[in-house]
Amino acid sequence: MNRSNNLSLHRAISLIRKMSFRLISAWRIILIRASSQSPYIPFSTSIGKDVGINVTDGGVLVFGENVSVGANTRKTVRGGSCSIGRNVELGPGCIIACQERISIGDDVLIAEYVTIRDQDHKFDDGVGKSGSGFTTAPILIGANVWLGAKVTVTKGVSIGENSVIGANSVVTRDIPANVLAVGVPARVIRSIERDSSSSHTSF
Repeated sequence: MNRSNNLSLHRAISLIRKMSFRLISAWRIILIRASSQSPYIPFSTSIGKDVGINVTDGGVLVFGENVSVGANTRKTVRGGSCSIGRNVELGPGCIIACQERISIGDDVLIAEYVTIRDQDHKFDDGVGKSGSGFTTAPILIGANVWLGAKVTVTKGVSIGENSVIGANSVVTRDIPANVLAVGVPARVIRSIERDSSSSHTSF
């Protein structure tokens, strides 16, 4: 088999793999739509293996176009409103838990094992945590934000557009736009510039 035939075979195999993944992803979307309470998930969404999406108690979940959801990601919307913008990438093992409001802008990159929760358990004296209820506050994540691996975003914070949160950081207060923030709790260490030729930030 000559080189030209080898290239043609390689391209055909690659195309078949892509088509198979799209079909599997579309089937996963159909199953999620059937099992959850009215999530809006377009067929341009890529859904990885063992993704769990649960929308209950009048909650609303809306995906933009071309969202990619990594394997073993969990999303729970219980009575709240969660919106995920266009061209967002969610790495494997992420957890998003919404009881009030979570808004994620366009072109956001969320690395593996990131946790985003707009709620905390109450822990009043004399009441067990499992029955004490929750306190909630909205989370707003601007366009073109990058959350590094194992970042945690807590309730009531906003992250400005184009900002980067370093791996393993815990965001407990607002982060402005166009900055790099790291640490526990996350703090701004310097400004970053937006590359005018693309939608991404540069260091």
